[in-house]
Amino acid sequence: MAGVLRELVLDDATLAALLVIEASQPHGMSKYQLVGVLSDTTRCVLGVYLPATAQQAELLTGFVVVARGPFEAEVEAITVHAEQRGRGIGQQLLKGALLRAGDWHRESGLERLLLEVRADNVSARALYVRAGFCEDGIRKRYYPATDGRREDAVLMSCPLS
Repeated sequence: MAGVLRELVLDDATLAALLVIEASQPHGMSKYQLVGVLSDTTRCVLGVYLPATAQQAELLTGFVVVARGPFEAEVEAITVHAEQRGRGIGQQLLKGALLRAGDWHRESGLERLLLEVRADNVSARALYVRAGFCEDGIRKRYYPATDGRREDAVLMSCPLS
């Protein structure tokens, strides 16, 4: 079930909701990191909310952090609550990131949108390829793994023109 995509702002409710999402991840961001991202004017944080029901208030289910650089934009994080995966939320977040990067391209000529993804995250890699991203390279042993080993990062990009 798709939700509503909105730009997030730094307030107590948003921060609490983001911390719930991050707690469902094996490698989540800290409160300090989230405050920094939400406060940074070179970044845009978009979230997907599921609408309120009679049993539950509106629910933030995932978010994407997009950073604007001088020549490129970068997806720095795309995170969906573990219990909400497989429902198209990641696709909705990626589409929002591409739209925002497209706006920046029209404003200042940014050339492409970059991201990196854990090599073993097959579903995310497939989503990115379907959205027009190409694999550009590998960063060997870039990410820490839960078992103490290191995981490779796959570098990907999508032209904005």
